[in-house]
Amino acid sequence: MSSSAPKKLISRSFEFLSSMPLAIILLCVVALSSMIGTVLEQNQSADHYLSILGPFWYKIFAALGLYNMYDSWWFTGVLAFLMLSVGLALVRHGPRVWRQTRPLQTPPAPAQMGGGFSIEGDAARLNADGIEQALRGQGFRELLRGVNPEGAQLVFARKGRLSKLGFFLMHGGVIIIAAGGMVTSQFGFRGTMNIPEGSADDIVYVPAGDTYRQLKLPFKVRNDAFAIDYYNSGMPSDYRSDLTLLKGKQKLVSARVMVNQPLHYKGITLYQASFGDAGSPVTFVLTDLSKPAFPQQTVHTSVGKTLEDALGNKVVVKELRQHNVINMSTNSNKPVLRDVGPSLDVVLQSPANGTLSYRAYLTYPNMLGFAHMGAKGMTYDDLGFSPADGTMMKLLASYFKQLQAAAKPATADAQRSALEAALHESHLSSAKAAALGPIITHAAAVLQRQRLPMLFAFTTFTPKMYTGLQVARDPGAPLVWTGSALLMLGLIGVMYFRERRVWVSLLQNDGRTCIEVCGTSGGRYDLSTEKVIKKLGARLNSGTPPEMRPRTQTNQVEEVKP
Repeated sequence: MSSSAPKKLISRSFEFLSSMPLAIILLCVVALSSMIGTVLEQNQSADHYLSILGPFWYKIFAALGLYNMYDSWWFTGVLAFLMLSVGLALVRHGPRVWRQTRPLQTPPAPAQMGGGFSIEGDAARLNADGIEQALRGQGFRELLRGVNPEGAQLVFARKGRLSKLGFFLMHGGVIIIAAGGMVTSQFGFRGTMNIPEGSADDIVYVPAGDTYRQLKLPFKVRNDAFAIDYYNSGMPSDYRSDLTLLKGKQKLVSARVMVNQPLHYKGITLYQASFGDAGSPVTFVLTDLSKPAFPQQTVHTSVGKTLEDALGNKVVVKELRQHNVINMSTNSNKPVLRDVGPSLDVVLQSPANGTLSYRAYLTYPNMLGFAHMGAKGMTYDDLGFSPADGTMMKLLASYFKQLQAAAKPATADAQRSALEAALHESHLSSAKAAALGPIITHAAAVLQRQRLPMLFAFTTFTPKMYTGLQVARDPGAPLVWTGSALLMLGLIGVMYFRERRVWVSLLQNDGRTCIEVCGTSGGRYDLSTEKVIKKLGARLNSGTPPEMRPRTQTNQVEEVKP
């Protein structure tokens, strides 16, 4: 008892690990994981996943390793387990299947499959030689003669035995595909590079949990030029990079990389993945509304820079957008999309006013966009003129100065008097004063309503873009492609070139011969088997198809022994 228990445990473990249900479950896990890896973008930044999933699901997905799934320990473990299961299945069933591919020495006993037919005829016509000739006419090349258990002469024919090799092709293909995935997981990588125009770099940033590890390429990648095409709506239609690979001062290769048109070099592939601003020089006019004279200054800086004054106020130049598509329609059912041109996003961080985001438009400088901290989106208002217009801003400052000096600034009379005094101080003509009066009144109402500490006017920019490349090395790809080809060949062989067997029993009596025919296709008696046998019967029955017996599937097929 004690010695047989370990043997039973080993035997049962072997049967379980080599079973088809386990292999199917593992294949389903791999397929489901691949679907998740396709839907959920891999190797993105933590901020990207947080913005899509939120903090709760971000932590769960991170714990499961779904952001870099193909390099995770559990996915590698599933592939290894799949290789083990399929390999043991080959060991368990391979010898039996291999024997079925070998030529037979003696015919096996007829399969008890039902179906087939019986006919009777002249012994001179229905004999073993004639039957073999008819079988050869149907493509059977392996023919054997023997005696059935009832003592009647037997002719056995088989074709398609090499289709059994599909078993080895399919199992070997799965093993090779899994091996290719493991090779890539252990020795490959997939990371990103952001290279500004005119610059070169050789460092790839590969995700590693919540951080990145840096890999040095054996060459430098230089971004010679970057270009974007846009639709009429302002949305990007295509973008491309002209790249040069350098080894020291030697130029290795130059190519244009586009979406779905990568650059391959010595096992490393560079894909066009994204683009962004690389610190474009910008100019804007800043107006300080917290001081009575509304002083202005022209600021020359670049995207991504932070400016700070002595009082702790910070101005962060956050983002430059060269195209902005906005719905200009007030009817939600009939949108009117328009590209309003470049915009500049600036963030003001002030101890007195907190955090306030601004958006200034180059071609629509009168349009103000702003958002207080915690707001879901931008609020827009129309100032009526560009904040960069020094004359208008001085006139507006004078209006507020006169208004504050009034005894009751909230009254209509006080506002009218303040406007008249401001226009008088500006020494404007009556006609111009009459034209500017409503504009100043409107602008003052906007500032009083929104309570903005500063205004920004976007004036100029010089675009400087970076190209975002995805860099990958996939040493297991040849194995995956090879395994896939073997798997497809195996499936085609098993499904469309099945082994067919035919047994013909001949019983002669008084110059007459009675024959019985049955057969199998892939171990079963099915409609395709019936068609083969019926065609054979027509050959043997002078062109008249015989009456077929009903099919009674019993699935009793004797193992083929060479």
